[in-house]
Amino acid sequence: MKIKIKQYCLIINRYSGKLCLIFFICAHLFSTRAMALEVFSPDSCQGGGQSLKAFMEILIEETDYNFLFDASQLEKATLKKDIIIKGRPIRDILQDINRQVPIEYSIENNDVSIRLVPQVQVQRQRTGRLNGHVYDDLNMPLLGANIVIEGKGLGVSTGFEGDYSIQLLPGIYTIQVSYISFTTQRITDVVVEAGKTTTLNVVLKPLENELEEVVVTATYQRASIEGLYARQKNSASVIDGISSEQIARTPDNNVAQVLKRISGVTVDKDKYVTVRGMSERYNNVQLNGASMPSTEPNRRNFAFDVVPATLIDNVTIAKSFTPDMPGEFVGGLVEVNTLSVPDEHFLTITAGTGMNTNSTGQDFYSNNRYASDWVFGNISDRKWYSGRTPEAALENIENAGQINNYGLRKYTADPVQSYEVSGGKPFDLGNDNRFGVVAAITYRNEQTIEDIKEIHTISRDSLYKDGSFRNKFVTAVGTVANLGWEMPGHKVNWRNLYNSRFTHTNQQRYMNKYYEGYNFAEQYSAPLIANLWQTQLDGEHFLIDQHLQLNWNASYNKVIRTSPDDRLISGRVLGSAVDGEDVYNWVDGFLLQSSGNPQNIRDGHVMYSKLEETKKNAGIDVAYSFDVGNNRQKLKAGYLGTFRDADFGQQYLRGKFLVDPLDYYGLSPQEMFAPRHFTDGSLTYVVSGMQGVRPDYYTGKQEVQAAYLLGEFALLQKLHIMAGIRLEDAKTEVNTKLYSLEEGVVDSLATVNKTDWLPAATLVYKVTGNLNARLAYGRTLARPDFRELSYNTYYNVDDRVMVINRGLLKQSLTDNYDLRLEWFPRPDEVISVSAFYKKFTNPIELVTHPTSDQQNFYMYSVNLDEATVKGLEFNLRKSFGFIAPGTLLEALYLSGNASLIEGDVTYNLGNLLELPEGSRPDRDRPLQGLSPYMVNAGLGYEGQVFGIAVNYGREGRKLVTSGDYEKHDQYLDPRDILDLQLSARFLQQKMEVKFNISDLFNQDFIIYRNSDYDPTNDQSVDPGTYHDRTGLGMDYNKGDWVMSRVKKGTNLSLSVSYKF
Repeated sequence: MKIKIKQYCLIINRYSGKLCLIFFICAHLFSTRAMALEVFSPDSCQGGGQSLKAFMEILIEETDYNFLFDASQLEKATLKKDIIIKGRPIRDILQDINRQVPIEYSIENNDVSIRLVPQVQVQRQRTGRLNGHVYDDLNMPLLGANIVIEGKGLGVSTGFEGDYSIQLLPGIYTIQVSYISFTTQRITDVVVEAGKTTTLNVVLKPLENELEEVVVTATYQRASIEGLYARQKNSASVIDGISSEQIARTPDNNVAQVLKRISGVTVDKDKYVTVRGMSERYNNVQLNGASMPSTEPNRRNFAFDVVPATLIDNVTIAKSFTPDMPGEFVGGLVEVNTLSVPDEHFLTITAGTGMNTNSTGQDFYSNNRYASDWVFGNISDRKWYSGRTPEAALENIENAGQINNYGLRKYTADPVQSYEVSGGKPFDLGNDNRFGVVAAITYRNEQTIEDIKEIHTISRDSLYKDGSFRNKFVTAVGTVANLGWEMPGHKVNWRNLYNSRFTHTNQQRYMNKYYEGYNFAEQYSAPLIANLWQTQLDGEHFLIDQHLQLNWNASYNKVIRTSPDDRLISGRVLGSAVDGEDVYNWVDGFLLQSSGNPQNIRDGHVMYSKLEETKKNAGIDVAYSFDVGNNRQKLKAGYLGTFRDADFGQQYLRGKFLVDPLDYYGLSPQEMFAPRHFTDGSLTYVVSGMQGVRPDYYTGKQEVQAAYLLGEFALLQKLHIMAGIRLEDAKTEVNTKLYSLEEGVVDSLATVNKTDWLPAATLVYKVTGNLNARLAYGRTLARPDFRELSYNTYYNVDDRVMVINRGLLKQSLTDNYDLRLEWFPRPDEVISVSAFYKKFTNPIELVTHPTSDQQNFYMYSVNLDEATVKGLEFNLRKSFGFIAPGTLLEALYLSGNASLIEGDVTYNLGNLLELPEGSRPDRDRPLQGLSPYMVNAGLGYEGQVFGIAVNYGREGRKLVTSGDYEKHDQYLDPRDILDLQLSARFLQQKMEVKFNISDLFNQDFIIYRNSDYDPTNDQSVDPGTYHDRTGLGMDYNKGDWVMSRVKKGTNLSLSVSYKF
């Protein structure tokens, strides 16, 4: 029997209202109509220019709902715009009404009650908004879940994506969320503020007995965190990450610093990431889901310091492989997501300053500084390079002589400057269509001084006096501009990001040359400009009653990395001046005279290099969900095309005298290299380095076509299985052209075509409702990068090492195994332990070998036979509320993670480099970049007004460079790092003040060998003469050979932000 009410009730008093309500309930009891919130609707828009009462009469006629309202009240309200009611849920129609006329409404089964919000109330208080999503325990959105505001007679139902939104007056509410055959969730202490949006994501668990009714009560904070942990718990991959809220409680200012706080992650040189002991070449990075190009010309890597932390919404690392991910990673797939389109209007302005205890206010030495260095960095006034043709090489020589950036000038290290403006605004397009925009711009300038306290090089050179330093002037500018449109079941986003990071490093070292027997000074200036662009269009669509999900994306990504004018110069000590300062002869070492090898660039050179790389991605994913025995199943398939182009060029120049250099002795570098000396024919440059009359360069193209198929199956609500396979077909082509003194111009073309099948499977067993056991397997790969497929050679000035690529390297394959136990004691707490094992085939590593005179060493990229990595990871987040529930301890949390990792490679260096048989022993050593343990711990309190966060971190020794023998391996000594943040909110929490202290202990950075440093042992006669101290332990012990010791200082910062 179907009853349809064709009239409305006039609520004259409370008694007549109750009679109407009783009548509606009785009618509903006799109705067999399904309870889905659907509308049977007319063919046109209605409402524009009509009273709200008249519009409600149309709804009464055209729908199967029972409406309860005061006709005299609704008669006074007029709708200005038409409202579409055809084929739309009643919830969406009521929301459209609310956008024109403030109303309160509730939906209870088939009954809808509506009333106007009193005008006085509207004038006195702006409403706030409560929104979010409702998911099941498999992380699937629930359509039609009911959200009820207790005690207010208000409610709403979820849409296609489990989404909901409701306007509320400011206050503290209790929310009840329910769905048929699921546990009802009751959330208390939900705060709604005027003009703001409160987001509440809820996860409902299925009832074990469908006849019972279970209501679980939680606080708002716990319920929100439960939604976040549910995504991690139900992911098919092993994932760890950090959110923008957690980032905000640290002093981190770029993504590289943020990543150090994730378990199993270490950061090398403040920008390169090692995951689970595997160096940067074994990791991959995605920005907003788009695969990014390499930022480095000499390695497969991404410099994470180019992305400001304030532009980030969250960072996650997938540590196990599923077929819908790119297959080119072994350690981890780093996913960086920028700010998304907001739910409410906001404008935030932040200003900050800071200091470094080792730098600020001190003398800061640098070569020429230009005004534009304070913004994007100056290329035009530094650039002498014009091209790579033989004709251009002559022009390069002439141009370089007219640019004089030699010598160090004295500045003062200024305090840190940091500014950010971010804003967003949603636009209601009507008919449940929304458009939004978010934009942000950040600026940061910092100037730091690193004191070089100790150096003992492989060639036995060492510091002869104090005062050596490395100064860094860094300017970072970042922008984000994202647009988004959405309607029920559909979402399209256009994301744009641009980052520029200018780094100018100036270094001066006072060294003693052991073999030559004299003291000298060395100055090195390296300006570097890195630019990153991304534009991406992506969409998400739910079709066929939400059973079919279609996602697509297309992106264009570009990196330009320019070193416009690197300058290395050295000068021998001639004597002391009257003021006691040493006088140097800058002629020897850098300038060639009548004889000399122009290819030798170790003592001095001028260098230009530029990497320009683009990466275009286009992909589509289709997922179909269906139920079998009340268990949700999913089939998923997709395609991804990646198209990569790279162009790298470099040129070295070295100065040469055309006259007697005696008159130039004692001149400063600025005086000696004045442009007039090049104009009058006294000086010139010659093409130097590895390339002769043509610059070393390479061009590369890579096309990867990938397709996958996977299934996610839930069995008996306890067992979840994901299995699938990915096909990747890669075509890589690298062209290198260089000049050899023996052979002249040499062309080298390397072409690699490879097809790989990459299987993966994950099994998740729900031991209890709060305890998961996860087992995963996946096969992944690591392709050689463009540089590694060429025969290029380059000079690494920082490490004073020549890096030699030996041509075509093989692709690495890895079998990955993961086991994780996850326990969620409370919705906002997690304790997990993970174990992993990885077995490599043809791993690629860098190995080092000294030159025949034992004064320098070369580094080679090589394939090893095999390698293994295994480890344990621990994660913890725990509230102290169990000690005293309902007190301030509820907001005090202990969080932390720890990793224990062991990774080994086995090889014989003599066999790899084709040295005389038996000349080198077999090596069994850790992977490069591996730390045997990592610990991060944090204690944080976040109250309504004040907050405090203390974070501690420590990494075990890290292998930096491997040698011929174990005692020659170079390690970075462990450091204890302690960070502190104090925060406070004022002016109704619109203004926030933060004070940060970073690296409070300020311990030295020490790179060492486990052997003694004794110059009396003649290494050239017997490479094994240095005393082996590995028996004392592989950590640093007093008396070990210190390769370098550097102090960087403690950073202090203060920032103030205001949200309008």
